Amino acid sequence: MSEGAFHDRATEVAAAWQERGIAAAWTNGFVPLQELVVEPDWRPNGFLEASFGNGWIRTSAALPDVGGRGVIRFGDGSSLSVPLVGAKAAYGQLPQRSGECSADGQPPGCPWLTITQARLSTVQIETSRGPAEVPAWSFTVDGLPQPLLRVAVAPSATTSLPVEPSSFAGPGGVVSRKQLASSHGNSIAFDIEMGACNGAQGLVSEFPDVIVVGVSVSPQEVDACIAALLPRRVEVRTTRPVGTRPIVDESGRPVLTRPVTPTLTP
Repeated sequence: MSEGAFHDRATEVAAAWQERGIAAAWTNGFVPLQELVVEPDWRPNGFLEASFGNGWIRTSAALPDVGGRGVIRFGDGSSLSVPLVGAKAAYGQLPQRSGECSADGQPPGCPWLTITQARLSTVQIETSRGPAEVPAWSFTVDGLPQPLLRVAVAPSATTSLPVEPSSFAGPGGVVSRKQLASSHGNSIAFDIEMGACNGAQGLVSEFPDVIVVGVSVSPQEVDACIAALLPRRVEVRTTRPVGTRPIVDESGRPVLTRPVTPTLTP
């Protein structure tokens, strides 16, 4: 991709982060970096995984509808008081019914996933502030030894990422998701995987509250090339120190030192 196209895209990403207040919440709020539903081990009853994915979920008892308040505890010892949703509201955020299931709720279609109980618990998830213990509703599922967990933090206290699929590798090369290697002063280094016979040029566009990095890929003239992805380290420099500004790629996805699948929102 051209440098001009990258900077245009970076401006869009920065605007999306600013509109949602993500940069402000990055170090002070709750920005989850993974899905808010933590699934159990389905192996004791594999049919229930299909039921869950297709939204064939029901309850056998009334669920609490009162949320109250809870506390998120971060790995650095800090905490954040947040409003919570009730179990009924959390249940409503589970997958909605779609696809087919047999009329009697039995295989070979899929059986009902029946929730028999809900209690307020906690779950550890990745956030912009590192791993955190987060209030969650623990749903007991008939036929499974482990509960189904859904984060209980109210949407008003949750800042989600506007992540879109990235298609900016450029012709002749494939660039994998970026992983941050280091960030010191005005220097940022990140690791990628790309075609063995391609060249890579780091791109950076910085804004007051966020930094966007990317890669321009170009094919190299060689006699022969292996069809393989190889690790590459790319370095870019900013005009002023990175500081606490979050680093993201052209898709709006954070570039982190640990691999995480972010929570995606439209």
